[in-house]
Amino acid sequence: EPYLGAEWKEHLARMRAEAAALSKTLPPQYPFLHALKDAAQPANARVAIRGDAQNLGEEAPRGFLQILGGRPFSRGSGRLELAEAIASPANPLTARVMVNRIWQWHFGEGIVRSPGNFGQLGERPTHPELLDYLAARFLEQGWSIKKLQREILLSSTYALSTGHDPANHARDPENKLLWRANLRQRLDAEALRDSLLAVSGRLDRTMGGPAAPLDENNRRRTVYGYVGRTTLDPMLALFDFPNPNNTSERRTVTVGPMQRLYFMNNAFVAAQANALAGQVERRQAAEPARIRELYRAALGRFPDEREIGWGREFLRSASAPGAWAQYAQALLGSAEFSTIH
Repeated sequence: EPYLGAEWKEHLARMRAEAAALSKTLPPQYPFLHALKDAAQPANARVAIRGDAQNLGEEAPRGFLQILGGRPFSRGSGRLELAEAIASPANPLTARVMVNRIWQWHFGEGIVRSPGNFGQLGERPTHPELLDYLAARFLEQGWSIKKLQREILLSSTYALSTGHDPANHARDPENKLLWRANLRQRLDAEALRDSLLAVSGRLDRTMGGPAAPLDENNRRRTVYGYVGRTTLDPMLALFDFPNPNNTSERRTVTVGPMQRLYFMNNAFVAAQANALAGQVERRQAAEPARIRELYRAALGRFPDEREIGWGREFLRSASAPGAWAQYAQALLGSAEFSTIH
């Protein structure tokens, strides 16, 4: 370019401008995923002597774990055949494992309490007939997770309260027989962050799109957040998000002071509390009505008279300009907000 004359420089600038204008008219690129495809004629691999791909030894025939039995796969590479065998209605294990995981999600414990081990070293099912029934229904309904969940959620077992019965507790202290609902469970990190955005009215429910860092300006659902394999988002790590490098059959649940400090001091939480308080102040004028509206929005229920009294006392003691935001943040930081009852 430095050696071009004025006329050619002007021509080059026009061409670049035209190219930029044309690129803006192109349709957006279709999203794509990486996938595997079998070779037209799969062949057995050969042993690389001392790891040298140029120095090949004898063939190493493809096979399967002989201890598991069954006929060897004779078509293709065996990948598709293995997937079909796993998801076959004739395979009783897959449906049972899936049903057990879904049951565990709703009840806190699976029918088999070792969800990753259905073998001899795993725990026995507490209700084997129920597990068989749900697995059969799962297959009958075309592996529909939605229909299975509907059947579970409409059951009388799911509708049980957490009420304590001394006689039942004496016979079954671990509640393996499901005589009551399991005690409250804390929300997972993703649901907790989404709940903060939802109650503040700021949750972006747009479907699809690329992952983005979970910073203070990101209002999208956490499922669209970027998860780094080496450096996990601090909020996710604080609330027991599993290691993304490994599979996890069950999330650990820890309770520590740093989690409460997060609700007290984090700028993201403060922003949601400000937004929630602003909504309530615009909708309600009277102080008791605002307190009731805050409880309804944050906790899904109305406060009793004692809680209204506590709220009024807090508002009198808090600094005037941000009193309602501080009160909203206190409710968002309560154990009731972050747990399933």
